[in-house]
Amino acid sequence: MPKKFSLFSVYGIEAEYMIVDQKTLKARAIADKILYTLNGGSFTNEVELGAISWSNELVNHVLEAKCTDPIAELDGLDELFHQSILKVNGLLAEHGCVLMPTSMHPWFNPLEETVLWPHDQREIYNLYNEIFDCKGHGWSNLQSVHINLPYKDEAEFKRLHTSIRAVLPLIPVFAASSPFFEGRSGEYADNRLAFYEKNQAKIPSIIGNIIPENVAGTSEYRQILKGIYADISGYENAKTLQNPWLNSRAAIPKFDVGAIEIRLMDIQESPYMDNCLVQFFVAMIKDIATDNARFAKADSLSDRQLRAIYEQSKLYEPNFVDKTFFDLFGLAECSTSTDFLQKLISFYTPKLPASYHHGMSIIEQQGNLSKRLQKLGLSHETYRNLISCLGSNKGLELS
Repeated sequence: MPKKFSLFSVYGIEAEYMIVDQKTLKARAIADKILYTLNGGSFTNEVELGAISWSNELVNHVLEAKCTDPIAELDGLDELFHQSILKVNGLLAEHGCVLMPTSMHPWFNPLEETVLWPHDQREIYNLYNEIFDCKGHGWSNLQSVHINLPYKDEAEFKRLHTSIRAVLPLIPVFAASSPFFEGRSGEYADNRLAFYEKNQAKIPSIIGNIIPENVAGTSEYRQILKGIYADISGYENAKTLQNPWLNSRAAIPKFDVGAIEIRLMDIQESPYMDNCLVQFFVAMIKDIATDNARFAKADSLSDRQLRAIYEQSKLYEPNFVDKTFFDLFGLAECSTSTDFLQKLISFYTPKLPASYHHGMSIIEQQGNLSKRLQKLGLSHETYRNLISCLGSNKGLELS
């Protein structure tokens, strides 16, 4: 049985990148070839490269980098990811390819370019495809960062789940990186989430309210999973999918390892910017989980209340006024969401290690990555700049 860790004692980060042609920036389905090479000449789903491992995803044009083991410190983790990315980009260069950041490829055509993973576990991916038809942006064009936070017992599960649930609606405001798809601007700053919400609409219970229900403990959450399993049971071979990972809410428990995985964050232009935001979100979650008064306030927030804030947070200019939510962060005096969000980032940035203050200042002064990309405009030059940011582990700054 895997060792279980206490609240905020370790972290597990996962980051997804699309593989593109260096010249055309078109998606290239060669993830299996890269993992084959990394694995010494045999096909595999995952390869350990020291502190960072690489694995496949549903589609063969995406690679995922992740912590091989839980790590005790977030400070400096971005450099471990960056060095591993440089290694993988070196292999990709032999095929004329490179990793491209941001959570949606702006010109990807899912109907024509989607290639499912063809090796181990393909039965699962093929079953997903049979039920949901995975040739859509919501399956094949939505790169994200997952944040895994631990709990060791029932009391810690309740603390962590309630605290994460309260912070989830704020994540897109700061992390949106998906302004474009199919060669045009979408309605949202975070179009990835707009597609993600609909990819399993055939069975609504799988994603629920997106923001997870407020539960008393793991047994109550397992009842939610039983409902999901029952709803999918009518499909042939559906037992294969009756696992906790079928749940697609914005944060999901991983009971086997004692962790909750946050799935709502768009991937940024570099591991450095990812880590800025990961530490920012974790700082807010930690403040709620470790303060009894804040925790009690978070525990009283309703599903409808949090969903309303989440819906606004996908927009370029969120507009919500919820005094009880503002008060959760000691900002009840704020009269607008703009004021609330500015004070929130100003308050938490100094709490992060000094090396990440610059990245947070880029977001504070120039907006989330979607806003910056909109100002630069949709072009190959813009996305080559993003690839350069990934290569140098920097933030995209407007001149």
